[in-house]
Amino acid sequence: MFAASTRSASAQTVPPLGAAQSFAALGGTAITATGSAVISGNVGVSPGSAVTGFPPAVVQNGQIYTGAASLAGDAQNSALIAYNNLKGQTCNSANNLSGKILGQTPGFLTLGPGVYCFDTSAQLNATLTLNDGGDPNAIFIFQIGTTLTTASSSQVIMSSGGRGTNVFWQIGTSATIGTSTVFRGHIIANTSITLTTSASTTGRVFALNGATTIDSTAVDAVPTGIQFNAANFNMNEGCGGATITVSRTGDTSGVATVDYATTDGTGLQRTDYTLAFGTVVFAAGETNKTFFVLGTKDSYNTEGTETVNLTLSNPTGASVGSQGTATMSIADDTTVPANSQPIDDAGTFVCQHYHDFLNRQADANGQSFWTNEIASCVNDANCREEKRINVSAAFFLSVEFQNTGYFAFRFYRGSFADSAQRPRGLPRYLEFLRDEQALQNLVVVGQPNWEAFLEQNKQGFALDWVVRSDFLVEYPTTMVRDDYIDKLFLRSGATPTQAERNQAQFAYDSGGSVKEKRAKGIRAVVDTGAVYNAEYNPAFVLMQYFGYLRRNPDSAPDNNFAGYDFWLNKMNQFSLPSEDVRDAQTALSRMKRAEMVKAFLVAGEYRGRFGVN
Repeated sequence: MFAASTRSASAQTVPPLGAAQSFAALGGTAITATGSAVISGNVGVSPGSAVTGFPPAVVQNGQIYTGAASLAGDAQNSALIAYNNLKGQTCNSANNLSGKILGQTPGFLTLGPGVYCFDTSAQLNATLTLNDGGDPNAIFIFQIGTTLTTASSSQVIMSSGGRGTNVFWQIGTSATIGTSTVFRGHIIANTSITLTTSASTTGRVFALNGATTIDSTAVDAVPTGIQFNAANFNMNEGCGGATITVSRTGDTSGVATVDYATTDGTGLQRTDYTLAFGTVVFAAGETNKTFFVLGTKDSYNTEGTETVNLTLSNPTGASVGSQGTATMSIADDTTVPANSQPIDDAGTFVCQHYHDFLNRQADANGQSFWTNEIASCVNDANCREEKRINVSAAFFLSVEFQNTGYFAFRFYRGSFADSAQRPRGLPRYLEFLRDEQALQNLVVVGQPNWEAFLEQNKQGFALDWVVRSDFLVEYPTTMVRDDYIDKLFLRSGATPTQAERNQAQFAYDSGGSVKEKRAKGIRAVVDTGAVYNAEYNPAFVLMQYFGYLRRNPDSAPDNNFAGYDFWLNKMNQFSLPSEDVRDAQTALSRMKRAEMVKAFLVAGEYRGRFGVN
């Protein structure tokens, strides 16, 4: 066995790939595929134009370019620059492997990062291990004077199991990758490259002057993918959060999207973090996007590190890569006294309300304003109780919530009747949270462009809503305008004025396509004063369960709607027929008369989310 030193042989560098970066395969005269080859990345021929075998061969995350005037021409120029760069890097005499067979049995050859060279040909007969020391960006360069050949079922593997992102093979003439070989690294050959049946590589294959032939092979050079940029993210326990980064690789010239979601691991959404749902949108050229997961401060100091599951799904314009799931670890804050109640602190109380009702971190001005409202009472217990009730109610009454959470609620109530799926026609906690967060995306009232973000979110939400399958069951597209509008009002429990009905009909008629008409129609209905007032009490009661208790009203420990019905009846009892709750002061007076906010704030279930009651 030949074993080279694992120390770097020289100051090797990654060659510039330039316009070739997005390509998986290049040929000078031709690209020929036989069988069911799968190539991830662009495919190009230049200066030639011969491309055969597509289909049955498939190009993923890219397209085919031919001729010197196409993108393939620029890519070949860049590939030549990379070839000369690799050939010109210094190979110390100690790393001249001429006469050696890579991976020759009976032992395996192991090499550390560096530049290695062969005066003439090179062979791989078994397994070559590239010891990257755990660094996925470790650089390995092989300079081969004439040909590279590999035996059947031979392998090049990275010691850490990686893709070999910075492994390069500069070939003086031609490379032949044998049957079922598992290869790592980018091959740039002066003449030709042949990948035989069932060979696979995670690198690029660039033939500068001859043909590239690919036979039932997987060339995963430009990984199709949107994925988390790490397997684990960290969050410190508290009323803060963690930024999660999602990366896109491959062809980034178009728009791509992917949905994200969190689910409980050992950490629980009621006590440790806020559920996060949404869609990451990559504009053309963007490679990294982020979303934020909110944390919760509690005084349970025996939890240790807890975990939250992160998942990507439903991609468009790309596919989910290998790191489509990840974990977020929450480090326990042991500095909080074990017998304390964090939300008795004014700042924590306010911060948590931003999380529970607006699904965002507090803006500095808002956090300061509402905290000072409570803190101004100093040690006056009655004053503090009153202020806490007022501050809590203010989040439901806010312009931000009324135009997002309550907006979504009215869509549900206007669309669905009582059913096993949605008892009382109410949205369920998880589906509501997804919709609420979609409407709240980028909306911070008072910040630049918040109105534009809100309007964009509302338009998108309504257009999406009217093509949902469960909505179409209730409102098939065969319905005429008046039947559609009248049924929405009826389901909402509202009796519109003639002016409101006319307004909804006008909005419907202003749409272009059927989809736009129906979206404008339902939005006009739910925004009428009749629907706004009719649905206010059911929404307010449901939000106490969703916001404070983080559950459905009929979930444990209730297991039925008795509690929900009690509070709804009480709200109805203290409501006056003439009240218009679009006026915030009128709405606040109704809430205070019913004393519901106070009851939920002192409830053991609510306070138990954060510590001792």
